[in-house]
Amino acid sequence: MKILAIETSCDETAVAILEINGSKRDPQFRVLSHIVSSQVKIHTKFGGVVPNLARREHERNLPLILKRTLRESGLLRISKQIPNSKFQTVEKILERESDISTWFKREGIKIEAPDIDAIAVTYGPGLAPALWVGVNFAKALSCLWNKPLIPVNHMAGHFYSALIETKKRGLKMKTEYKKIAFPVLALLVSGAHTELVLIKKHGDFRIIGSTLDDAAGEAFDKVARMLGFGYPGGPAISAAAEMEFSPPKADPIKFPRPVINSKNYDFSFSGLKTAVLYFIRSIEKTHSIKKLCPAIAREFQNAVTDVLVTKTIRAAKECKVKTVTLGGGVAANAALRERLAAELAGQLPKVSFITPELSLTGDNGLMIALAAYFCGKKKAWTAVQADANLNLT
Repeated sequence: MKILAIETSCDETAVAILEINGSKRDPQFRVLSHIVSSQVKIHTKFGGVVPNLARREHERNLPLILKRTLRESGLLRISKQIPNSKFQTVEKILERESDISTWFKREGIKIEAPDIDAIAVTYGPGLAPALWVGVNFAKALSCLWNKPLIPVNHMAGHFYSALIETKKRGLKMKTEYKKIAFPVLALLVSGAHTELVLIKKHGDFRIIGSTLDDAAGEAFDKVARMLGFGYPGGPAISAAAEMEFSPPKADPIKFPRPVINSKNYDFSFSGLKTAVLYFIRSIEKTHSIKKLCPAIAREFQNAVTDVLVTKTIRAAKECKVKTVTLGGGVAANAALRERLAAELAGQLPKVSFITPELSLTGDNGLMIALAAYFCGKKKAWTAVQADANLNLT
């Protein structure tokens, strides 16, 4: 089975083609192409992602990346005879994506249907303007090529990203599937989402804990701005936390660990963000914030990590899971990965811990293709719509 996957939920434009053979218990992967185009430099000056700018860049990038993906995979075929029986429908699908519509009229219509079995696309959650570009692009391809469409939940993709492993075989890199034992507890920390998800089998997702306000990723970005760091904030906070520094001569910096002892599995990081803001305001007239940045960053990161790890360990014990996975952009944070691994090894040594490769913690097409294979359902393009507030369950 060959799946062409499209991801445009935020500020990465990603397209991948994944070939899967064998059974779902022991699948064999072959990555035919895997391309991600980041918009970070564009959004940095605004201190965060601007939805309509993201939409514009997806419109510009998708046709280019699709052609490159098909060329890399050896599936690009240009027809000498231009079919036009479906183009009126394609124009209707793309009436709000004028740049892509123009490209289809000029070039896209000439691309023959590639040897794929389905097109997978992220349909939520995410930024609505960004999602719609990817969904409409996928719908146009599905209509033109007569291929079924598989709508994929973005957060399901982040769960499956942890199951992809790249190994070197001789001079070549080979992508393999990490076997997993259910039930699984997934800690998904991506953008505006912080969730604990119980998974009893492929496609059976149950959110048992989520953020009540700010997600962890949002808190990292907001605190980074307070400290004068750029966007994205996560890597900047992490780097500052690793710097050597002299502890403040006054009382050591201590931030709260919100809802860490609550009986549920929910999270809350708005109060922590506010505590950092008030602390900075209280000392900025008498201290150099720049010199205190490493200390503030480390304590803030420790506070977030303490809450995430404590809740995850308790949920893993009470739900009696066999595997814990980590996924999402914040999964790249070394302190979180190391701390969660250490706590699981000490408290639940029989539970496996699986993390995604660093290159796959961000948004990408491979994770969408894999989620489509394991739990997606083929649909007609007419039945697929973007949903910015899509839930995983």
